[in-house]
Amino acid sequence: MGLFSSADNKYLGIDIGDSSLKMVELTKKGKKIILSNYGLADSIPNFRFSQSSDVDHLARSIMKMKKELGIKTNKATVSLSSFSVFSSVININNYDKKRLDERVMEEAKKVVPLPLSEMVLDWKIIPNKEGENSNNIKIFLTGSPKKLVKKYIDVFKQTGIYLSNLETETFSLIRSLLGEDSSSVMIIQMGANSTNFSIVKDSIPFLNRSINISGKTITAQISEKMGIDVEQAEQFKFDLSVSDMSKGGEIPKVIFNAIEPIIVEIKYMLDLFSNSGGGNIEKIILSGGGSLLFNLDKYLENYVNIKTIIGDPWFRVVCPRELKPILDQMGPKLGVAVGLALRGIE
Repeated sequence: MGLFSSADNKYLGIDIGDSSLKMVELTKKGKKIILSNYGLADSIPNFRFSQSSDVDHLARSIMKMKKELGIKTNKATVSLSSFSVFSSVININNYDKKRLDERVMEEAKKVVPLPLSEMVLDWKIIPNKEGENSNNIKIFLTGSPKKLVKKYIDVFKQTGIYLSNLETETFSLIRSLLGEDSSSVMIIQMGANSTNFSIVKDSIPFLNRSINISGKTITAQISEKMGIDVEQAEQFKFDLSVSDMSKGGEIPKVIFNAIEPIIVEIKYMLDLFSNSGGGNIEKIILSGGGSLLFNLDKYLENYVNIKTIIGDPWFRVVCPRELKPILDQMGPKLGVAVGLALRGIE
């Protein structure tokens, strides 16, 4: 949807999902960040971007959406899916600034699952807390397969869009959903083909996991258990989410059974984080299209006794009032794209 036409001071975020494409364009005016444009192709049939090496198809899809939205910006920050990027927190003892690069590479060899020659590595120092030994530091390390990075470079050469940055989805969500909030939270991103879990402390994702339970698998289970086709099952989910029942009703058993693996994973990660000395999680933030599932936030909050909310990626963005109802519905799906555009501004 196009809201404004000027291309001045605009920043574009492009979220390339497994079978979806999302764009958000923001404008910086003084201290205000204003929504300029947004759009999504929520499910591109018979094609999975993450599994295909068809650079031409992905480039055409991006150019088509950009043209349809009327986006003039020719520079973008683009997502890397969480499941394709390795991340870990490593410890460096006896910190020596002159040898830091060398020490990081030594530790990276121990934890990165692929040969370092096949990865593009990035890292940053996690600031020590007051009272911690300054000779020992923690490093947040990320690694992306070179083949994947090259694929995106080739794609954006064809689109004519300058690829300013590639960023892991988790960091984009931290930026759009948390801002400067440094509390310990769990972000759950429920996509069409997987659900990603990140425990974030001081804006660093200390724990990351992914399971193959998603909006599609939940729909498939509803279809099977209720004896209806997939389209009817998807409509059933939607009708429940917008009905009066969703304001306080109990979650139907057919949906509870479908999301049970998600609940098991939440409890596992909470225990793992606590037992490793990370402390307690203050809240859970839901994102992705699946987060709008019938009364899910209230159900999880009661089940794990932790404040649970649906994330609002627009909380720093000025949006037209008349679009608020639809943006509230679209927000969970556009959290990554908003965060990518915000990175351009920052």
